[in-house]
Amino acid sequence: MATGLSTAHCAPSTSGRSTYRCCLPTPSLHRNNFGRSTGRVRHVVATRATQPATGPGSHLSTDEDLLQHPDRLKWYEATFCANDMPDWNTAKFLRSEDAGPGMRNVVLEVEISREKVPLRNAHKAVGQRASVRAFNEPERSLTVASAPHPLSLNRHPLFLVRGDLFAYETKTAREPLSVKAEVHLLVGEREAPELYHAEEDLDVEVGPFTGGGLDLKGSGVMAVYRYPTVVMFVSGRGIATARSLLECSNDVANLSAHLRSDVRVYYLAPNEASHAYTDRYEAWSAAAAANGTCRLQVRPTTHSFARAFDDDDELTYDPATTCALILTGGDPEAEAAAREVCADAEITTILSDTAEASPLVHLDSTPQSFRRWVKN
Repeated sequence: MATGLSTAHCAPSTSGRSTYRCCLPTPSLHRNNFGRSTGRVRHVVATRATQPATGPGSHLSTDEDLLQHPDRLKWYEATFCANDMPDWNTAKFLRSEDAGPGMRNVVLEVEISREKVPLRNAHKAVGQRASVRAFNEPERSLTVASAPHPLSLNRHPLFLVRGDLFAYETKTAREPLSVKAEVHLLVGEREAPELYHAEEDLDVEVGPFTGGGLDLKGSGVMAVYRYPTVVMFVSGRGIATARSLLECSNDVANLSAHLRSDVRVYYLAPNEASHAYTDRYEAWSAAAAANGTCRLQVRPTTHSFARAFDDDDELTYDPATTCALILTGGDPEAEAAAREVCADAEITTILSDTAEASPLVHLDSTPQSFRRWVKN
C-alpha cells in the first residue's frame, strides 16, 4: 500500500478540442490502525480550454487574451488618485459680500473630493491663486481669502481610493464620492466684472489652484519656539492671504498663532473705508488666545508701516526671536517700505508673498522592481 502522494501528470486530451487534463492528487479519508492517513490517492481531472470562446463580451474571457491585452501592464502600475479626472469642475455661486471700495468677497461652493480633484489641482497651501471662469468669459486668476480645506474633509474619499472595504461591504462598481466646501475669493471690479456683479444663477467653473503659496516650511517661520513673536505687514490684496493664514486648521501648514506669545498685523490702506474683513479681527484674536496666551492684535493704519510699528508701545520683541511676514499682494513699493522697517528693527527672518514655495517633489509611485519587470 502506498504511503506517499504520487506526482501529478498532465496529458493531452483525446477529444477533438485542444484541452489539457491535469491529474491532481488528493488524499482520501481512510486511516490505518495507528490513526494515520494511508495516503491513498484519488485523481481529480481539471480541464482548461485554450480555444477562445465566442459571443459578445468574450474577448477577455480566457487567460491567453488577458495576457496579450495591450494595456495589461497599466493594471499593476501605481498612480495618483483622480489622475484621469478633468481639471475643471462645476462650482456653485453662493453669495457676494462687500469688502471695500471696488472689492467684493465672493463665496463659491467647489468640489474638493480627492476622488474627483487630483492633488496637483487642489487648494493645499496658503497664498495659492484660484483659476475661475464664468460662462462665455475668459479664465481669471483670483486671490483666495479662505484657508486650505482641512484634511479631515477628505478622510472618507482617501479611504475609498485605497480600495479598502468595511466588513459588511462587497466590492462593486460605484461612482466617485463628492465632497463640497466653500472657497472665498477677493474679487476686484476691474479684475473680474462678471464675478463682481455675479448673481445666483451664474454658471461658474473652478480649475487648478496655481502657485506654490507661502514658503512657510522653507523660511523657518513655522518654528514657534524659535520665533515666538511675529510681525505682519499687510496691504492691498495681502489681507486676503493674511486671513487665509490666520484661519488655517491645524492639519495644514499654518502660522500656529495660538502657540506664539505675540502676533501683530499692521494693515496699511489708503483710507479707513478701504480696510477689508474688519468683522474678522476680533475672531482672529479670540482664536489665538483660546488655547494659549498669545496676544494677537490687528492694527489698521492709513499712514505708513513705519509709523504703525513705532506707535505700537505694547510690543516688546527680541530681533533674534522675531520673524516678519510681508503680505502686500505683489506691490513692490509697499514691500520695500516693510523691508525698510525690518532693517531698522534688525529683524532678519523675513517671509514675503512674492517668493513662492518650491514645487513639491513626490516619490515615484511605481517601484523600480516593476519597471525592471516591464523592461524584461
